[in-house]
Amino acid sequence: MLREQIGMAIDSLRANKFRSLLTMLGIIIGAGTLVAVLSLGNALQSSVFEQFIDLGTRRIAIEPGDPNAKGARDVPGYGLLSIQDYNALEGLVAARPDLFRTIVPEITVSTDVRAGTTAVKTLLVGTSEGYKEVQTVPMLAGRFLTAADEAAGARVGVVGYLVAQDLFGEDEASLKAAVGRAIEINGQPITVVGIIGENGGPFSTDGRVFAPVSTVRLRLVGDLDLPGRGLQMSGILVGITSEQQVEPAEAALVSTLRAARGVPADAIDDFKLNTPTQALGVLQGINGAITGFIALVAGISLLVGGIGIMNIMLVSVTERTREIGVRKALGASDGDVLGQFVLEALALSIVGSLIGIAGAIAIVTLVGLAAGIAAPISWSAVAIALAFASLIGVGFGLYPARRAALLQPIEALRYE
Repeated sequence: MLREQIGMAIDSLRANKFRSLLTMLGIIIGAGTLVAVLSLGNALQSSVFEQFIDLGTRRIAIEPGDPNAKGARDVPGYGLLSIQDYNALEGLVAARPDLFRTIVPEITVSTDVRAGTTAVKTLLVGTSEGYKEVQTVPMLAGRFLTAADEAAGARVGVVGYLVAQDLFGEDEASLKAAVGRAIEINGQPITVVGIIGENGGPFSTDGRVFAPVSTVRLRLVGDLDLPGRGLQMSGILVGITSEQQVEPAEAALVSTLRAARGVPADAIDDFKLNTPTQALGVLQGINGAITGFIALVAGISLLVGGIGIMNIMLVSVTERTREIGVRKALGASDGDVLGQFVLEALALSIVGSLIGIAGAIAIVTLVGLAAGIAAPISWSAVAIALAFASLIGVGFGLYPARRAALLQPIEALRYE
């Protein structure tokens, strides 16, 4: 009996192909949108995550604490970082190779850089050769800083992409030719040994000029020492072994710094840790909100499609009143008639959702190829779309089916 009812439901769809297609349109759009949005949303999130890794998310940045924070201690130089902190963390990094890869100092000063008659305001960053291990530094020409530069306090610098364009010109040949030229920082001559390629994103090097810490301290800026604590640091960058080690690495850094800085147990941290998960969490939250909103719209489209199914099924019941009467007169029960019309509504919904899913797979594949990203189909979204469409088909088809089942045979046979 069930096989016969399924066959009759399919025959009914074939008999009115164009009307069935129009009826399924809302389901097609809703199911297709749901699968496409969730698949592309997952692909975008994965792509963003990979780009963040490339830009340098396997790191934790230690920054000065906020002296105005609630619970801050009233001590001289509260929150400022120094070479003492760096030395304490350097020992931790050496002792825990399972968590940490490297440690890098960072001294950042806003200053003017001049090449000939052209001057620009930029950030001068004093750091070491290990910087390229915690931050992507795509060299366009020349090299980055070396340990020999630091040991000698060499008058050398590496210029970020945007700064180099402002100083030397925008064409690539001019940028490459800038290696070996002299620039002035605070009136001091510095030889350009490298130009960094364009490197946008949250950790961009484009608007910076890099020099060895010793050069920044002794030749370019000076007066960077904290009383009794040595060289003042703008930040300390610590490379971690993987994103999965963020939490244990963070705990080890906090414990070491609190002990080194003598922070009492009941006092708040007088430093801040900036982890990659914070930036990723914000982006994932935004992406999730947008994806959720569009998925909600797709769900509404499915509901509208369900209303269309109910409407056409009511019309179908009216058109086939005599057929229903004949079937009942020949012995069909109320349940048989109910099942037939519910199956017809379910068939409309499932076929519509399958068409929508097929279209979504094609769209996701084309978008992935055009954007150059991996865009796998979210099979969980496919299952959700099919399940939701089936529920809508049964739910919105039940009322028309019940009306058909409750028709009296004599009245149905008299219907014109």
